[in-house]
Amino acid sequence: MRRFFSIIILIVLTSCQENNSNFVFDPSVPYPLLNPGDFWVDKFDQRGLQNAIIYRDKIYCNTIDIGGDNFLYCLNPKNGLVEWRGHIDGFASQSASFKNDTVIYCSYLGNISTFDKEGKVIWKAKFSHPYSGHCLDTINSKVLVRTAYWRNVSEYDLKSGKLVSDNENDSLKKLIEKNRKDKRLFEKHTYRFKRNGKTYTIKSIPSSSDEVIIKIEYN
Repeated sequence: MRRFFSIIILIVLTSCQENNSNFVFDPSVPYPLLNPGDFWVDKFDQRGLQNAIIYRDKIYCNTIDIGGDNFLYCLNPKNGLVEWRGHIDGFASQSASFKNDTVIYCSYLGNISTFDKEGKVIWKAKFSHPYSGHCLDTINSKVLVRTAYWRNVSEYDLKSGKLVSDNENDSLKKLIEKNRKDKRLFEKHTYRFKRNGKTYTIKSIPSSSDEVIIKIEYN
């Protein structure tokens, strides 16, 4: 019998082992930890992985372990395995951003971490204002981080992490809005692999909103 589960991965990526609607959160049970080489497709439970996004045939998503250690994961949809895990200083309200082989992650508190394609930390920084969102100015190689109501927009050099400017106006609003979405991240993708006698198919389907529907089928 063919079984399938639909997952909105820009919001949450949950377990594909069982779609158990009776799942009850127990704070005494440790938040699941994935290790490089683990089979991510069915190991994680219904607490899920957040803000997942596809870039260069990899899925990037973060944990949301309140009060515990949090991680950014790089998952391989071609074989269902974890590529790498990077420690982060808090969970996020927004998916990671990318430029070439650099992954830029920002927590909801404004803790910025950048990783290379192997998951090694390049640099870290801390936004000094209440965080509301971030994006990349890819032309000038800068990370733009803003507060609510555009009171402050800080620019960080993408290569070094150095704070370039801290503007108390909305002059960068249009630039941020222009660079907020990378349409390449919302293309359709299909991956297939076999494991333990089962054939898995992972499909990404762009929706009308800023979400990607991921459908995982196996038989």
